[in-house]
Amino acid sequence: MNDNDEIKQGNDGIYRWVYEYSMLKNPTILFTVWKVLLISVFIIYFFTGIINLFDGYDSFSEFWDFTKVFLYIGLGALVLGFIAYLIVAAMYGWKYMILFEMSETEITHIQMKSQFKKAEALGWLTAAVGALSMNPTVAGSGMLAATRNTLTSEYKKVKTVKVKRGRNLIKLDGLLSHNQIYANKKDFDFVLDYICKRVDAKAIKDQGLREKYQ
Repeated sequence: MNDNDEIKQGNDGIYRWVYEYSMLKNPTILFTVWKVLLISVFIIYFFTGIINLFDGYDSFSEFWDFTKVFLYIGLGALVLGFIAYLIVAAMYGWKYMILFEMSETEITHIQMKSQFKKAEALGWLTAAVGALSMNPTVAGSGMLAATRNTLTSEYKKVKTVKVKRGRNLIKLDGLLSHNQIYANKKDFDFVLDYICKRVDAKAIKDQGLREKYQ
């Protein structure tokens, strides 16, 4: 049981907390967008290159011209991705706020609506968790109304755990899911320990941390 006021545990046994970070100071989402864009460009380049290979290149110069086109496309994708990120960040008020729900079997990353401020969100969370003990249905509806997109990682399906302490980040990657778990510095070790005890130790990339949970 965590005694910190930031993390609330409801009568349902689920831990919940709100995390907010500056989208300008913490570029994790931007890096993720760039990664997805570059992978997409590379996949197109790879398969197009195979098709052209069967047709045959007349010279290395022709192959290089083909490659340069995709290098420019990749560069353009990075620029457009950055511009799109700035637009979205401005729409969010330059803040990204997340609600996390952590249970014995899974952890969920839930994007909160942009009009919430951190103090309001913490007050809302406290009230919502308290309401769970009296009327779980109403409390659950209230939580859904205040949130947007969700991403859930089941511990048994996590293939990779990467720890980025400098960004208060724990990355949980599965076969088709890539989740980002944030926690304040004073809560970070509690959340990390909770997750590491429930995932396959082989998924933990940090060797020292992996040996601790084997």
